[in-house]
Amino acid sequence: MKRILMVLIALLPTLATAAVIAPDDGRTRLDSQVAFLEDPTGGKTIGEVRAADAAGAFVSNDGIGGLNFGLSASVYWLRFTLVGNTPEPAPYLIEVGFYGLTDLRLFYPDGTVVETGQYQPAANRPWPHRHPVFPIQLASDAPQTYYLRVASVGSLTTPLTLWEPAAFSYATQTDYLWTAAYYGVAGALLLFNFFLFLSLRDRNYLLYCGFLLFAASGMWFMNGFGAYSLALVDWPRSIGTNTLFSIAGVFAVEFLRQFLDTRRSVPRADWLLRGLMVAFTVVAAFPLLGLPVRIGVISLSALAVLAGPSMLAVTVICWLAGYRSARFLLAAWAVLLLAVGIQAARNFALVPTNAVTLNLMQIGSLLDMLLLSFALADRIQAERRAREQAQDIALEAEAELVQGLRDSERQLERKVQDRTEALESALNRERETLNQYIEFGALIAHEFRNPLAIISNQTELARLEQQRDHVLSDERLQAIDRAAERLRGLFDEWLKSDRLHDRLDAMERQTINLDDWLARVLHSSDLRVTHSIVIESIDAVPVVVDEALLTTALHNLIDNAAKYSPAGAPIRVRTRRAVDCIGIAVSDEGAGIDEAEQAAIFRKHHQAAGRPRKQGLGLGLYLVAEVMRAHGGSVTVDSSPGRGSVFTLWIPLPSSQSLP
Repeated sequence: MKRILMVLIALLPTLATAAVIAPDDGRTRLDSQVAFLEDPTGGKTIGEVRAADAAGAFVSNDGIGGLNFGLSASVYWLRFTLVGNTPEPAPYLIEVGFYGLTDLRLFYPDGTVVETGQYQPAANRPWPHRHPVFPIQLASDAPQTYYLRVASVGSLTTPLTLWEPAAFSYATQTDYLWTAAYYGVAGALLLFNFFLFLSLRDRNYLLYCGFLLFAASGMWFMNGFGAYSLALVDWPRSIGTNTLFSIAGVFAVEFLRQFLDTRRSVPRADWLLRGLMVAFTVVAAFPLLGLPVRIGVISLSALAVLAGPSMLAVTVICWLAGYRSARFLLAAWAVLLLAVGIQAARNFALVPTNAVTLNLMQIGSLLDMLLLSFALADRIQAERRAREQAQDIALEAEAELVQGLRDSERQLERKVQDRTEALESALNRERETLNQYIEFGALIAHEFRNPLAIISNQTELARLEQQRDHVLSDERLQAIDRAAERLRGLFDEWLKSDRLHDRLDAMERQTINLDDWLARVLHSSDLRVTHSIVIESIDAVPVVVDEALLTTALHNLIDNAAKYSPAGAPIRVRTRRAVDCIGIAVSDEGAGIDEAEQAAIFRKHHQAAGRPRKQGLGLGLYLVAEVMRAHGGSVTVDSSPGRGSVFTLWIPLPSSQSLP
């Protein structure tokens, strides 16, 4: 008892300003009973600090939660007095529950000083833990005052907890279990989405993997594991959470841009998002530029406060525009915005430091990862529904296409059939035209023989007369001229029309007196026959005819009669009357034509059976029939074997000239 009294008397100046803290149920928070002293220059010694304490310079912590001095460049001295629960000294642990303190020095009552910090190798730490931990000895009869010097290049947060070793071991195991679960979920999401990227080749999954990787790496440093995992590779001290979280921010913004296609959906906001990406990249490069970590923390905190609402606003706009998957992004950014906002506020000492605010960033990042994963999963679901709808549409389109193809096939078959029939019809017409050309040529050639024979005969006679010194008679010259004129007419007829039908239909009708016309065309010098032409009875009747065609028809009948009549037998020509027409009858004394043959002799290329074959193509009577058809008349034959034949050209009379 005397010993305790002496200690209390020695510590009277200190105890007058600070309470003595005793352990409570294995874990005791020290924050509320800690006093602190700011050292702006960081040059005070422990002696100067003790003197300042004795002078009452320390300030009691009246705030709620752990001490948080924000982004201060000053050094702070913390003073707290501890006493044990047992008479004998027992081991205890003092945990400073923040990873980012770069310089910590605990001054023991006996003068011992233990140093640690963020960049100190894990093997040199006073206690193997992710947070700075100091082992101490406490007894119930000996209160002890400790001074803790803290400094940081970032946020200066010092939550203090007094632990019994057993309780601290149990709490550490539980803490590591939850931390492992966090990284297990993050790792599983990373691998799953990376494999999805390899399978689907969708850039969004790769961007999400980048965000996961750097966000989880930043949390790895924030949880204090950097000194353990990267000490062997001499990890640069200046590169830490600022760089990793900034790179994660770049991936997060780019993921948002690609996922919502902001370049097309909200082009103006897309420029803002691009600016945020540039800003995050610049902050990530601060260590390479040699800028202090505190500048990076301030810049990243301010940028996070700007980026969160911006990304949230863009997501809301796209969600309202009908982008269904944006609802998960909206929840993700809301959670992340809350976590980042509270983290930034805690960095600036605007909110209390406690277990929630210290771990909210980790909780928020995990929820954000999960919600972003849900967004991607919903995207897959939406794409699957879209594919199913596209497949349904494609199937319907395919069915319509098949039906259309069938209809088209039927239409094509009909068109092919119609076209085939049209081609066959055209081919038949072409064949018919060709045949008509051939036939017309044959007819013309047939008609050429008469004038050519006349020209030839008259020329021969003229040569003989010339040899006898006879002067050519006008009659002979006129015969040659008429034959030549007839040839020219035949050529004109040939050249004027492509078809015999057209030639016959395009007649040049004129009125002639039948008696005068017959006397002229039956002139012996205009014919090539050697038979005598006997004109028996000719009526003086006016008729309307194509003189050239009718002459051709009559000459054909006379030529035909001469072919089949005996030598020296006369050919008789006379007219015959009917009610509405007049006929020109040509009689011969040939072998005659059987009655069965009479209907066929006017066909093309036909010659009567049993009659002697004569030179020709069997087109003369066909031409005669066609000429009379063109005139609206006809040609008839009256014949029997052994008594010759009578062919009659029936010419319709004008109505005013019809005979009773």
